[in-house]
Amino acid sequence: MEIRAAHESELAQAVELSCLAFNPDGHERYWQYVHGDSSYRPSQTRVVVVNEQVVSTLRVWERRIRIGTSIVTMGGIGGVCTHPKYRGVGYASALMRDTIGHLRTIGCDIGMLFTIIPNDFYHQLGWTTFPLQGFHIARGEAKAVFNGNLGQVVTFDLESHLDSVARLYDRCNAVQSGSLVRTRAYWDMQPSRIREVLPTVVAYRDRGAAPTDGYLNYCLDGETAEVREVAYRHEKPTVLDALASHLLRVCEEGDIRDISGTFSPSHPLVARLANKCNGAVKQSQDSAMMLYAVNFQVLLRRLGLEWQSRLAEAGEKFPALAVKFALNGQQAVLRFDGDETLQIVNDDADAVELGITEDELWKLLFGEFGWEQANPGSSIPPETVAFLTALFPKRDVIFWAPDRY
Repeated sequence: MEIRAAHESELAQAVELSCLAFNPDGHERYWQYVHGDSSYRPSQTRVVVVNEQVVSTLRVWERRIRIGTSIVTMGGIGGVCTHPKYRGVGYASALMRDTIGHLRTIGCDIGMLFTIIPNDFYHQLGWTTFPLQGFHIARGEAKAVFNGNLGQVVTFDLESHLDSVARLYDRCNAVQSGSLVRTRAYWDMQPSRIREVLPTVVAYRDRGAAPTDGYLNYCLDGETAEVREVAYRHEKPTVLDALASHLLRVCEEGDIRDISGTFSPSHPLVARLANKCNGAVKQSQDSAMMLYAVNFQVLLRRLGLEWQSRLAEAGEKFPALAVKFALNGQQAVLRFDGDETLQIVNDDADAVELGITEDELWKLLFGEFGWEQANPGSSIPPETVAFLTALFPKRDVIFWAPDRY
């Protein structure tokens, strides 16, 4: 058995295996993940080879993601599969373990994947589920109210709108925890088109104005409209009203009863949709996303600058202290000198052990909940509680649906 990067001559086998596991008609799609991705490198296709046959494979996507407002390097894992004749032997598990080593070699801070199988397989390999919040709106019986003066909404045009849409995405997501950093090449590559990253409609506050003031990415499936992504200029909130009115008009014309999305129910679009269509909002949760700390200490160092800013904004004097974190069998100590300096070190005899679970720690790092919502397993000194409260505020976390690989 060999576990390694695929040779060029083995890519066809890897594609065939993906088709066998996921989609018998997916040849063009899986080849586009290779030839249509400008960031692709041969080492990103990982394989298990037995007797010169590829029996298990997966793909690594090298991306950058925001944790809070900090940017870290992420290795996304997708397309994990094993030939039916070779399942149950442990090839996929061995490939996943080897891939963590590969992510460490190429400098990734975290690993991420979206599973379509029960999470237990990845849990036993050290991965942690990170539930994403979502919403569901059942449209009320009352007719939606439309206002044509809120702005102009038009169908997205690739040539006319893409540049301004890409800029608007960057602007809206600069401080959005959980969002990917999308390069301009990312918008152009074929895998992004396959995953339907491009908006459905764009909006202008003033008719004929440019650049784009907002956009909406949605799809219709039977009686449900799925909102996949939204962005708008916050100084022009009526553009969001125009986008909400457009979507409700589409739903009314198509007799679509339900609207859903895998982003925070507290997003202002959700309130506008519910208000305009007299619908009740129900919170949902998507548990497909999973995380792994590839290099825990380096990850925490990446977050250090933002943490120092949070402490400064707290306007409170904290004493010298140290707290110990643990994740994926790795530990790191965050040490504060009582003045301005934060350090990440291997250990400190005086460090307070927080006693929180790995899923709680991930939620703290991203901001899915604040320290007040954590459940430490031991008594934490009051000054440390105040420090951690300033360090870990709650914020919405959004990983936009089209970025799933």
